[in-house]
Amino acid sequence: MNRPSLIILTIVYTLIFIRLDSKAQSAGALTAEVKDSIVTRYNRNDFKGIYRLADTSFSHHISEQKLVTFLSNNRNSGNIIKDSLLSAVNGKYVYLLECQSRDLKLTLQVTPEKKFTDFGFSTVVQPLLDVPKQVSSSNPLRTPQDRAVDSVARAYFRDPNSTALSIGIIRNGKRYTYHYGEIKKGSGLLPIDATVYEIGSITKTFTATLLAQAVLAHKVALDDDIRKYLPDDYPNLSFNGSPVTFRDLANHTSGLPEMPENIGSQPGFDPLMPELNYDAGHFYVALHRVKLDTVPGSKFRYSNWGYALLGHLLEKIYGLPYAVLLKKYITGPFGMKDTWYTLTPELKQKMAVPYSDNSRSNIYEQEGLFGPAGYIHSSIADLLTYLSQQISETDAAVRLTHQPTANSLGLGWGVAPRKGYRDIQHNGSTMGFNSHLSGFPELNSGCVILVNNRINMGKLIAGIQQIARRKDL
Repeated sequence: MNRPSLIILTIVYTLIFIRLDSKAQSAGALTAEVKDSIVTRYNRNDFKGIYRLADTSFSHHISEQKLVTFLSNNRNSGNIIKDSLLSAVNGKYVYLLECQSRDLKLTLQVTPEKKFTDFGFSTVVQPLLDVPKQVSSSNPLRTPQDRAVDSVARAYFRDPNSTALSIGIIRNGKRYTYHYGEIKKGSGLLPIDATVYEIGSITKTFTATLLAQAVLAHKVALDDDIRKYLPDDYPNLSFNGSPVTFRDLANHTSGLPEMPENIGSQPGFDPLMPELNYDAGHFYVALHRVKLDTVPGSKFRYSNWGYALLGHLLEKIYGLPYAVLLKKYITGPFGMKDTWYTLTPELKQKMAVPYSDNSRSNIYEQEGLFGPAGYIHSSIADLLTYLSQQISETDAAVRLTHQPTANSLGLGWGVAPRKGYRDIQHNGSTMGFNSHLSGFPELNSGCVILVNNRINMGKLIAGIQQIARRKDL
């Protein structure tokens, strides 16, 4: 008597499950469709088009400009070349986006109308190895300092993407170098003192030194209005009667954004080399469009664009190309033979191979309009020579760059007072290299760190700095 009821109940449950499963598949299909649209628009730099896919529940909290800026800042990950679903929980889908230089996670939740209510990118972080990779080293392990360096350096190789590492230390005026890993994966070739790396934004300290040299030669004053030296009228480079000055460019208080708003609009744009095909016309058109929102000199805003502009102003003031200025006033007098602005085939042979965050890309920086902000190439040996100049402060231009201006900033340098000494430092990063240089003049010590990848160096820097400052080793 009860069997028909059981059969009917089973059919009802089955229909419910089928309906729920169909609903889940429908939500998954809708989300995948929106995801595909986002990927296509992202790869063609249509960030406003992505914003048009937003539901009002999202757009009421996040403005178009905010999302466009966020996506633009992630564009150096390169194009998305592959995606896959990682998880789907309560209507929220997470995808792995495999990009050219850095992998991302996309979090997405959509409505039946194919509008997203939740959207976000996050960087995929590789888990550290339990045991550091076994790599070659030049460290003789004879002294307490050698062993302290080795302990810090070996910990760095817990990152599976680590490749080459060069460390330079000055303690009590004496120089030491240590090398680990290989300059090209699978080559077995250990870096040497003359191995060349891109130093990224440490370049800014060279540009600032050229400015200091110009100030000492009375060619320009730090508080001069930069518009005197620009090729056109720029009434927009002033706020409430206060113009942008050379000092403002050198300490990142000019109000200029990190990069021009029109970068990426040029023909042949490549997200891995965003400056490619970006010419002076684009550069100065964007400069005309800048709208300052505060008095120059009053607010810190890190600006690669500002330093590029500073470098080109110095070229005009001196009537010489940046590469010539670099050799005439810094690398020549300091005796730095492996430090160059222009990447030549010969120099490339001396370089470590660059690796991106995901180790897929090895893009070398090319000379371009933003070179004065980050295109110098150098070796651990040369940078120790440069560091010794920062420590001794015997050069007048170097001393001037160390003078605090605002917010613990000198000209190009971070200058922080510590207990009994100053900490003068700068980091650098390009598409395939990271770098660090710090000097402690009162302690007659400092350090340089160079690597050929984009791995986070925070613990490595802190550990090597501590060793450089120690007096008991």
